[in-house]
Amino acid sequence: MLQFYYDFMAKYVHLTDFEYCEMDTDSAYLAISGESLEEIIKPEMLAKFETDKCMWFPRTDTTEHRQYDKRTPGLFKLEWEGDGIISLSSKCYYCFGSEKDKISCKGVNKNTANLTKERYLSVIQNKSRVEGTNMGFRLYGNRMQTYVQQKSALSYLYVKRKVSSDGVSTTPLDL
Repeated sequence: MLQFYYDFMAKYVHLTDFEYCEMDTDSAYLAISGESLEEIIKPEMLAKFETDKCMWFPRTDTTEHRQYDKRTPGLFKLEWEGDGIISLSSKCYYCFGSEKDKISCKGVNKNTANLTKERYLSVIQNKSRVEGTNMGFRLYGNRMQTYVQQKSALSYLYVKRKVSSDGVSTTPLDL
């Protein structure tokens, strides 16, 4: 991820044209100032970008390359595209503005927690949390049992970075 940031994004795109919204070990959600990544490449770097982009992204020149590269580990593939993201922490976000919104909330059953864009926003606006209910089956001894579990589904608390007073921007921890 650091290599992608420094060797690709910072090299080919002005720092004012993109911002990381959320990142995990194998994915990065970016906000960009244009309609596409190609649109925000520095004009003086466009030719170099065209020759180097296959080191970072799947090739699209032929059907064979497209099919092969979509399964190649280490290349960045477009997983979701839309208008915005409300990211509370890693693996806890709400992406909106496309045909189908994308929701992630690790450890919470999305069907029973009623996870909506408004609920994610309320956590940031009210500095609060949202409870969720997990229900399911588990094997206990030789018997199958049902369970109901209340848990914190969405939380304002974020311990990996300092949250600025705007409730959105973050800075590294002073460790």
